[in-house]
This record gives sequence, C-alpha cells and structure tokens, in this order.
Amino acid sequence: MLFAWDNKVIAAMVSAGSELSTLPGSNVQHPHVSRKWGTAAGIKSSFLLFDMLAAVPVSLLSVVGTNLTSTATMRLRASNADPTAVAGDLYDSGAIAAGVKDGYGAIYKKFAQVTARYWRLDLTDASVADNLLVGLVFLGPSWEVTGSLLYDWSVTPLDESRESESTGGQSHFDVRPQRRVLDFALDFMTELDAYTKAFVMARANGRVKNLVAVPDINSAYVSEQSVLGTVRASMPVVHRRFDIHLQKFSIKERL
Repeated sequence: MLFAWDNKVIAAMVSAGSELSTLPGSNVQHPHVSRKWGTAAGIKSSFLLFDMLAAVPVSLLSVVGTNLTSTATMRLRASNADPTAVAGDLYDSGAIAAGVKDGYGAIYKKFAQVTARYWRLDLTDASVADNLLVGLVFLGPSWEVTGSLLYDWSVTPLDESRESESTGGQSHFDVRPQRRVLDFALDFMTELDAYTKAFVMARANGRVKNLVAVPDINSAYVSEQSVLGTVRASMPVVHRRFDIHLQKFSIKERL
C-alpha cells in the first residue's frame, strides 16, 4: 500500500501554459478538488510549472478531479538548473499514457524519489469536449507499506444525498455528489514504521489535510480503489506483540 501526505505543490509558485482568468493554474493548490484549473477554449494540451522554491523530495504524482479520458497522455519532468524544467535533467517520464480510467479522471504515478526544485507536468487529451480541467495536483514523498495491509480492507461508494417524503408518500432527493471511503488496517508494523510513518500520517493530517492512499499502484482497478481525501477516523496505535503494531484508518474522498 502506498501513502503520501506532504504535498509540496501547496507552497510552490505555479504557472500554466494556458488558463482562464476564472480558472487559474493556482487552483490546483487548493484543498478542494472541485476548484479547477481550466485551459482556454479549445486548448487540449498544456502544462503546469511548479517552482518549489527549494529542492524537495518527490516520489508520487497524483492528479485528481479532471475531465481527462482514457486517451490522455502526460509527461513529468524535474530540474534544479532549468527554471522551465524542460531539460528534465533530473527526471523525465517521457510522454506516456496517463493511466486515466473513464469516469474517474485520476492519475497516480509512483517513481524513484527525486529531489528537485522545478517540476513541469504536461497533459494532453484530444478526446475532451472542449478544454482541460484539473482539480488538484499532488507531488510529494511517499511511503510504501509492504506486508502490513490486512485483508478485509474495503472501498465504499458513499451517497450523502438527502431524502424527504411528501404528504403523498413520494420521495424527493437533494442530490449530492458521490464520494468514496477507504477503510483499512495496517498490521505487523515495526515500532519504527508505526511511529515514524503511520502515526505521523494520522497526526500531521488530522481531519483537515489531504493525503493520498493507494492500495495497489499496479492494480487494474487503481482508479476505483485509490482515494485522495482526509482521515475520517483513525484508531490508536495498538501494541499487539513485541515490535508488532496495528493501526486502523478510514479515508474519506475530498470533493
């Protein structure tokens, strides 16, 4: 299982190759996914440039809340010397399939950690109706848990629409967007992982800051299973046996 909770994009200076005045590139820094970056009408290929102000470690890219389709491609580059990051001398993914599944519009890419100041993300999708729309971009270090995710983890589609009933018995709904909740337990953790990773993740984020949780980055269902959201509930670190620790989490998707 893969986690990331320190989004370096939040403190960065952001510029976009194309943007609407009402949907600027800086919107990808906002914690609410519903606040979008939008390219100008008809622009279906553009980029975001992030100046992190200092070299920072990054090993995970997550892009959520987009209108991208399964035909989308992406390219991520990093540099310390080139403020445009076009050189990609520290990292260059090349032009690759974004891995988006229709109806989910999310990208999750894991790579070996790179420490760089300038990062450039190019997105292209000729299949979008008019222009590119992107909700939130996450670039930061990640923690890959091996052998600690217990079975019985679950993903729940959560519909918080409100129902009212008329005098005649008809149901009426105040329709709200659906979101997902990811519930899981991390077991057999060492004391080191429990207190420098899992506990830190819960404590640093509380109930207000976003994190990314990916049960299996290589799964054919990574879009369905993965969630960018907030810690809805976290249980105590349980000392089950000598150097064996357990902690349960519930992550609620951010809209």
